[in-house]
Amino acid sequence: MKDNQSTTSPGRGRGRRRGYRGLSAEELRKQRHERLIAAGTELFGERGYAATPIEAVCTHAKVSTRHFYEQFEGRESILHAVHAALVDNMEQIVRTSLTESRTPLTQRVADTIESAVFYLLEDPRRGRILCIEAVGVSEIMEKKRRQTTHNLADIIERYASLMADNGVLPERDYHLPAIALVGMFNELIAEWLTEETGLSAMEMAREAKILFRAMIFGAQHYQPTDGSADPLDGEMPSE
Repeated sequence: MKDNQSTTSPGRGRGRRRGYRGLSAEELRKQRHERLIAAGTELFGERGYAATPIEAVCTHAKVSTRHFYEQFEGRESILHAVHAALVDNMEQIVRTSLTESRTPLTQRVADTIESAVFYLLEDPRRGRILCIEAVGVSEIMEKKRRQTTHNLADIIERYASLMADNGVLPERDYHLPAIALVGMFNELIAEWLTEETGLSAMEMAREAKILFRAMIFGAQHYQPTDGSADPLDGEMPSE
């Protein structure tokens, strides 16, 4: 009597071999990667980067250290990946909010700043990783942080130029004001995370929007960055 062996010929279905729970090796690898990123976000954001060894990340993600090293070179490598994922999410929020065409441009920019700050504080782990834990880790990480600052400043600068085209702002180079604006928000987030401000995350986001509005109103007195006389050398403009 013949046993119940499959009659599938050798080679048929080759390349479609399924692994654990019917998932392919690539699907399993992707799942492990997602769990590691989630674990890194949670632990770096709660315990801190320096206090979180690789073994803790692996245990939390239910991933072996062997599988960890298949995807990351080490602890800083996964910090880079966690940082990049958070930045990508925030930049997507920024772009979506800025392209909401039903809202006037100035209000759109203000609302975008509020949304970005709220994203970082609604789940404080996000803000802690981007504005505290990633600071001073290494020269490579600092370059990534500077690049993030410039990427966000570039977005602000482009929309400041649009506001200038619409007569809301004077014509000038807005690169340095945009850099300063990103830096100001980083410090606001760090202050909220490390000190008792008495404000909720949403109130802090609104505070950031108020500061942006103050910059816009102040910018109406900006001078072109062409070496002309500094208005602060004379009397302050009257209200």
